[in-house]
Order: sequence, then structure tokens, then C-alpha cells
Amino acid sequence: MKYTLRIKKNNVFKYIFKKGIYSKGNFVVVHVCKTKNFNQTNTNNFFAVCVSKKNGNSVKRNRLKRLAREVYRQEEENLKRGYNIVIIYKKETLSDKVNFFTIKDDIINCFKDLDLYE
Repeated sequence: MKYTLRIKKNNVFKYIFKKGIYSKGNFVVVHVCKTKNFNQTNTNNFFAVCVSKKNGNSVKRNRLKRLAREVYRQEEENLKRGYNIVIIYKKETLSDKVNFFTIKDDIINCFKDLDLYE
């Protein structure tokens, strides 16, 4: 991911959930907020994917994470910069039931609802 850094700290997740806005899809919930210290020299987004243990074993959870990261990687060029983005899978989403294209449509619709495209 060219313009993106990973979110790793718990306090950043809490800040996004508290101050940000979100959009719900059929399989995912996308939380977004502006980066605290955004300026024109720092043109990065911060990104994370969360999957619950209720979505399956580690192999299935990692597959769901890979799908979301790939969708984000493909759409990264078209997104606005300076945002914190967290994609959370709903608990009823199973990797056996979804494929890449359904996840892609769901995430893109959420991005459009949140007005993240330039």
C-alpha cells in the first residue's frame, strides 16, 4: 500500500470509534475519521482490519483480512488522504459464504457513503 500506514495502537482505535463516522454494509462496517495531525506534507492514510474470533478459525479470519486489504489496495489511488480507516467484519460474515467481489462491492459502497473518493 503506497499511501497507507497501519494502525496498531489501541488508543488510536478508541479515538476512531469515538470521534469518527461509520457506514454499514451487508458484511462490513467501515469507521472513518480525520487524522489528528494532518498537513499537506503528511499525505498518508492509516488503515486497519478487524475480524472477530466468531468469524471462524485463524485461517478463515486471515482470508477475510486479506480480502479487505486487497480491496483497499485497489481503491487506494482514488481515496482522499489524511484519514483513519478501520474495516470491521460483522460476526455473521463467514469466509465460506462470501467471495472477493461481494466484499469489494460492500466496501466500495461504504466508502461512497462516507464520501472518501476524490
